[in-house]
Amino acid sequence: MEGSFLEAEQSALGPSPDGPLQAGEPGPDWETTRYLAAATQLNPRYARWVVREIIGEPFRAVAPAAGADVVVVTRWALAALRRQAWRDAALTSLLILGVGLALAAWTWIPVAVMVVLAILAVASERWVRDEMVISRSMLRGRFHTHSAPPPWSLRVKKRLDVVRKQQDGNLVVFRGNSAFVGSGDCVVHERILVNAALGKRKNGKRQPPIPFSNSELYDALEEALRDMDFPDLQVSRRLYVNGEHVAAHPRLLSTELGPPVANASADYLHEGCVNPTPEARTYLHAEIGGWKGQLVVSLFTRAVQAHGSLQVEWEFHLLLPLDDRLLEIDHRYEQRKIRQFASALAAGIARFIPSLIRAPVDLARYAVIPVADRIRARRQRYEMRNGYVFNYGSPRSIREDAISYGLPHYFLAQDELTFILLAEHTMLRALGRFLNEHKIDMKQFTDQEQTFIKKVRSKYNIDNTNVENVTVGTKAHVEFNKKSQTSGS
Repeated sequence: MEGSFLEAEQSALGPSPDGPLQAGEPGPDWETTRYLAAATQLNPRYARWVVREIIGEPFRAVAPAAGADVVVVTRWALAALRRQAWRDAALTSLLILGVGLALAAWTWIPVAVMVVLAILAVASERWVRDEMVISRSMLRGRFHTHSAPPPWSLRVKKRLDVVRKQQDGNLVVFRGNSAFVGSGDCVVHERILVNAALGKRKNGKRQPPIPFSNSELYDALEEALRDMDFPDLQVSRRLYVNGEHVAAHPRLLSTELGPPVANASADYLHEGCVNPTPEARTYLHAEIGGWKGQLVVSLFTRAVQAHGSLQVEWEFHLLLPLDDRLLEIDHRYEQRKIRQFASALAAGIARFIPSLIRAPVDLARYAVIPVADRIRARRQRYEMRNGYVFNYGSPRSIREDAISYGLPHYFLAQDELTFILLAEHTMLRALGRFLNEHKIDMKQFTDQEQTFIKKVRSKYNIDNTNVENVTVGTKAHVEFNKKSQTSGS
C-alpha cells in the first residue's frame, strides 16, 4: 500500500461529477457499468472477486463484457479494496496498541480510547464510501466512466491496458465449449443447407452458378446487418480460438510468455473464414445493445462450403439485465449533512467490534494476495517454458456472471424478441438475395425459409410482427424462426 489514507480517499473520488465527458464516453449514465462499479463499493466480496478475475490471471484472456466497461469496474473495485485496507490497517494498529498498553499498564483507559478511535475509523470509512464516493459519483446522472480512480501499481496498470485492448479487439480466446464466452446464454441455434453447385433454370436449362467465397458472403451479410442502423449496433468479424491451442500460434501471443494479443491479423481472420479448423474459426458477429447495456443480443454467423454444398449456421446469445442484488445503488440518495454524519456514526457504533476483530485477518489477506499472484504467475511462466499446455481461455465475464434469470421488464422482453427476429430476418433476406445474384437455384432455400416462417408463427403466434417502434430503415414485419428460450418469450 502506498501513500496516505487521505490520498487514497481523494483518489477514490475522481473528477467532479459535473465535469465534461471525455472523448469516447458512452454517455453520462451508462447503467450496467454504474451498477457493477457501485456493487464493488457496497460488497467487498464482489470487489475481491472482480480483482481476482481480472488482475489475478495475467496470462489469460478476458472475455468481452458487452454493455459494460470491465476496466472501469475493476478500477473502482481496486479503489474500494484500497480504502478498506487502510481502514483495516488503522484498526489493527489500534487493536495492538490498545490491548498492549492495557496489559502493560493494567488499566482499561487504553481499551476505552481504542474503542472510541475504532468507532471513528469505521464511521470515517463508511462516510467516505456512502457520501464522497457513492453520492457524488455513483448515483444516477452523476456517473462518468472517466471518473474511475487510476491504479497505483505499475503491474496493475499494465494489466488493465491489456484488458482494455482485448475488450475492443477481434480475437476471442475461450475455454472448453464456451466459444462465445461473454455473450450470455444461447437462445437460438439454426442452420440452412443449400446446393450451391445447382444453378437456376433459364429457358428450361440449368445455368452455371457464379462461384463465390465465404469472405464474399460475409461481406454481403455484414453490409445488410449494418444497414439495420440500430443506435447501439456493432458488426465485425472475430476470430474465436480455443485457449489450449493459442501457444501453437505464436503470432496470437503478445510475447512468448505473455497474454493473447487483442487483435488477430487480417490473414488469420481470412484463414479462419475460408479454412476453419477445430481450434480456430472466424465468425461474423453482430451485437445489438439496448437499455444502456442492460440488454445485449449477439448474433454469430459463419458459412462452410464443401463439394458444392453451402451451410450457413447462426446463433443468438442473450445477456439479460443484472441481478436485483446488484441494483442496491438505486435505493440510495444524497442525504443532508447532519444525516450523513449520523448514519456514518451509527454504522461505526454497530460495526466496530466485528470490524476490529476481523481487521488483522483482512489486512493480512490484502498483503498476501499480490504476493500470491506473483508466485502463481512465476509458476505458470515456468510451466509454459517447460512444455505445459497452458489454457489461455477466458472464464465467464463479470457481466455474464451478473445476469438475472427473473422475469424482465415487459418492454425489455419485447425488445429482446424484436432484436432477435429482426436480425434473423435481415440476415436471411440478405442470404437469399446473395444466392439469387449468384444464379443459384432457390428452391432449397425457399423451402427452408418457409419452414422457419411456420415454426416462428407456431412458437410466438406471430403473423405480422410490427417493428415500427424500432428505427431500422424501412418498416418491416418479421416472419422468421428461432428456438428462443428467453425468459421474455
